[in-house]
Amino acid sequence: MGSQRLLQYDSGYPLFGVSFSNSPSHPFRIALTTINSSQNNKLIVVDHEDPYSRHNSHQPHHNHHGHSHSQHPAGFQQLASTSLGFPATKVGWEPRESLGGIGYEDNGGRGELIATSGDALRIFEVTKEWNSDGIGSGYIGKNGWSDAEGSWSVKSRSMLTNSKTPHASLPPVTSFSWNPKAPESIVTCSIDTTATLWDINTSQALTQLIAHDRAVYDLSWLPDSSDIFVSVGADGSLRAFDLRQLEHSTILYESSKDTPLARIAFSKKEQHMMACFGLDDNKVLVLDMRSPGQPVAELVGHTAPLGGLAWGAPGRGDSTGGGWIASCGDDSQLLLYDLTQPLPESRPSSTKPSNQNSRTNSSNPYGTLSPPITPNSSRPLSTGNSRSRSRAESSTTGTSTSGEPLEILPVKAWNANNEINNLAFNDKGDWVGCVSGTKLNILPL
Repeated sequence: MGSQRLLQYDSGYPLFGVSFSNSPSHPFRIALTTINSSQNNKLIVVDHEDPYSRHNSHQPHHNHHGHSHSQHPAGFQQLASTSLGFPATKVGWEPRESLGGIGYEDNGGRGELIATSGDALRIFEVTKEWNSDGIGSGYIGKNGWSDAEGSWSVKSRSMLTNSKTPHASLPPVTSFSWNPKAPESIVTCSIDTTATLWDINTSQALTQLIAHDRAVYDLSWLPDSSDIFVSVGADGSLRAFDLRQLEHSTILYESSKDTPLARIAFSKKEQHMMACFGLDDNKVLVLDMRSPGQPVAELVGHTAPLGGLAWGAPGRGDSTGGGWIASCGDDSQLLLYDLTQPLPESRPSSTKPSNQNSRTNSSNPYGTLSPPITPNSSRPLSTGNSRSRSRAESSTTGTSTSGEPLEILPVKAWNANNEINNLAFNDKGDWVGCVSGTKLNILPL
């Protein structure tokens, strides 16, 4: 991640959330959220100003052989913003699968949707004001990006909450996950121990369940499922839920000493592969959903608590590796790990997973999500990537020969001037963006 190709945007506000649009028409359109202790926060939408990329979005910006194309984003400008009041705990664009046919630029159809969590789940719409006079919801005026065809705005579409109590007493929504296979569905989690499934078309809660014994901090849909999601929380457990069988959950992992688990993310290529980290911890745990109980690898290299992680590009060919992983934290580092080649096969399924009502479940219902990993005995992860041995030298139980998870070091690193609060990959997974201080930083793999 060379500094000579670093792209930056300074918002002028302290930033916390970052998310790339999933639209092929706007691959570098980005949503940002601010973090301010007062009730004066913002949702900001920026886009690059490269005319070539704007009108030829099907052209790749970066290939996987390490060579950049001559046409890549030259810079970013603000399109629009809107007030949030309370800081957003997460921001995310609607999935690519729900974008087909909306035609918002060509024929006045609806705009792209953005969700934020915080005091509630909020849905916003990014629209183009064809007859704008420069005044309207979210319009930025001379500091925003407008052209002869119109100007952009961010409009509130809905606020989803179960509570009828006063606004200030709502339990904070800590995170959400937008279902890529059923884009009308979003699942949220809260400090009140619950997870709630929403239909954003009707703004109604479809179901709510007690997900953890304590606050729930994060969750994510299984990438190829409209029924299964996993969550992590303050009780130190990682749990899987199936909407078709909500009478129980399956505990896939429990941290030592009940250390709270803060974030969870799935590989976009191998849906059985997950990554998570603990609150105030400085290492990422990689887990195999088919054989729960213990991590198969630990990603080390940070020297301060982590703030975010994400899976990026999957790698070349038909490899069964999970892809690239990026992490960031309070040490001002963005670290990139190469998991594009397969880890050793996982250990046999644990008998530990159980449901939330403590009824023993000795079989793992997620053991057949995808074909077994085939160890690649001819190629290690990367030179210097394993602290004590390459993957080719490791036991096929998915751990080192000592029985501990394999330690993996980063292959690339980038240092910011301040703590890095969050990161995200673009839809193709070959660019990673992170927010530090008031700046958005974009780097290629």
